[in-house]
Amino acid sequence: MNARQGMGSRMNSRLKTGLLLLLEFATLFVLGELACRLLIGPGLDFKNPQMIVVPHPTRIYDHRPNQNSFTIDKPFVTNSMGFRENREIPLEKNGEFRILSLGDSIAVGLGVTAEDTYAAQLEKRINQPSVKVINAAVGSYSTWSEVDLLKEKGLKIRPDIVMIAFFWNDLYKKPVPVLPLSDSAQQADARTQGLRWLKQSSLLMFLRERLEILSFRFFSPTFDWAHQEMIYEGRSSAYLEEAYKQTGSSLEEFKALADANGFIPVLIIVPIPSQVHHLDAPTHMQQHITELARRAGIRVVDLLSPMQHAYQTNPDLFIPWDNVHFTPQGHRVIAETLEQYLVTEDLLRQKKIVSFRGDGNNFASPSVSHP
Repeated sequence: MNARQGMGSRMNSRLKTGLLLLLEFATLFVLGELACRLLIGPGLDFKNPQMIVVPHPTRIYDHRPNQNSFTIDKPFVTNSMGFRENREIPLEKNGEFRILSLGDSIAVGLGVTAEDTYAAQLEKRINQPSVKVINAAVGSYSTWSEVDLLKEKGLKIRPDIVMIAFFWNDLYKKPVPVLPLSDSAQQADARTQGLRWLKQSSLLMFLRERLEILSFRFFSPTFDWAHQEMIYEGRSSAYLEEAYKQTGSSLEEFKALADANGFIPVLIIVPIPSQVHHLDAPTHMQQHITELARRAGIRVVDLLSPMQHAYQTNPDLFIPWDNVHFTPQGHRVIAETLEQYLVTEDLLRQKKIVSFRGDGNNFASPSVSHP
């Protein structure tokens, strides 16, 4: 055998070994994928295009009006105002009692149909033709951007009640200056969309979730991870104190708008998922935000107790693999809690609605704070 033949033989041997290893890896991956799907369910099936946003001069971005897109695998439709509504909202109320729902991706209903969001379920539970609950939430909005949206668009529909949902990730400082979403940011998001097919794999999602937890907890926690842990544990930093201060200022502006325009302001505190999982979880965030709302003169509905109670009886509250956003069941718990609050506090001012309609589900009463 000459040198050329020997080299060719070695290359063939390496190629065969490589193909064999590739085949073994593929077999192990398929087996692992099947096991994960059987034991913990399928991955997330992202459909394109996902929710479409457009640049906005005072709050970075907003929903594109009149869009037909998806939120994970569920249809996402907006009306001409950019609200997640399959209906137009006329500026003339014509005797309607209007509840405007503001918030971030939790309130807008990431991963669920429009009908399954807590805003839509609340309207259905109230079941009065004259009462409309309008979903104007936008993913990743903070309290300051929600108040900005209220000033620009929300006041035009003359709401009687405005509900703002607060989540821990509202405790980021407002950017200075506020710049519209750039072309490069939109292109980066497009690249992210191109990688979402990986999230359809249960095995990859399982491995990613565990590796991230290990990495963040023991090696190199990201700012977001450390920030959430600080909020959960009640620790502080100059950055977090400034974020709380800015939130307080936004709530004061919210109350001033309520006084000037005659609507009732309500702040909904959405718990951190780990708080829902543990009955003895610390409540530093809730205490701090409730105090800020009290100073501003805003009503507060704290969802922690109802969500904890519901989780003990039916843990199907969070979208699998996402573990942050709510399933239709999670949204139902919120809708029931809000209905109970609105009715018992007589905020609807509708003579036909005189008591909370229980349906056999014994959810704990929300923690309520009055100004």
